[in-house]
Order: sequence, then structure tokens, then C-alpha cells
Amino acid sequence: MRKPHSTEKCRTLWDSTACAGRGFLYAVLTEDKVRLVVIFTVLLTTGCFFADVGYFQILMVVFAWVLALICEMFNTALEKALDYASGKEYHPLIRQGKDYAAACTFIAIIFASSLTIFVLYERLKPGQAPDRTAEFRDNQR
Repeated sequence: MRKPHSTEKCRTLWDSTACAGRGFLYAVLTEDKVRLVVIFTVLLTTGCFFADVGYFQILMVVFAWVLALICEMFNTALEKALDYASGKEYHPLIRQGKDYAAACTFIAIIFASSLTIFVLYERLKPGQAPDRTAEFRDNQR
């Protein structure tokens, strides 16, 4: 017999989707690092939009930050599972597994940050105003 908190209650596609949505919401509400990545995703995407960055570049920034969010959620899930399996006892292999998962998150966040900085820097270079003359001429026709 299964335990009451197992995944047996998520039998249909709709139930699985609802369980996944609740899991995401629970992670955002309870995990500080997950919440921080979500906040950065929203703020930097909004900043790119208001900086008049192209849609493709905004899409790339969103994809990069979503990748960072996915890595952070996998890192959190792995840490929780390893803590549960080890009974919170120290073991060098468990420490290694946690470090590898954290390194994945680190690389994804460095990639997303670098891409965002590159996109915004190209648009907001100091001393260089965006060229709107071609856009103005097109609107005059």
C-alpha cells in the first residue's frame, strides 16, 4: 500500500499538471534561492523590454534565466533528497553530489547573467544613444 503523500493521486495529465504547479508555487514560496531566481527573471526581462531590446534578445534572456531556474530547482530537489536519504549525516560522496548540483546552478546563473549584461550593454552603451531616425522615417511614410 502506498503512503498518503505519494504521487498516486496524480493519475491524469490534468492532475499531474496541477501537482507540478503546486510544487513550483511551494518552491517559490519556501525556497529563498528559487524565489531570487524568479525575481531576477521577471526584473531583468522587464528591464530588457523597457530598454527597447529586440524581441529575439528578450527571448534569449528569458530562456537563459528559465534554464537557471530549472537548475536551481533540480539543485534544491537533489539537496532535499540527499538530506533525507542520509539522515542529515555527513558523507563525502553526498557532499560531492551537492557540490556538483550547486556547480550546475552556478554555471547557469553565470551564463544568464553574462547574456543579460551583454544584451543590455549593447543597447545602453554609455555615450551612445539609440538611433531612432530610421524608425522615425518609416513612420512618416
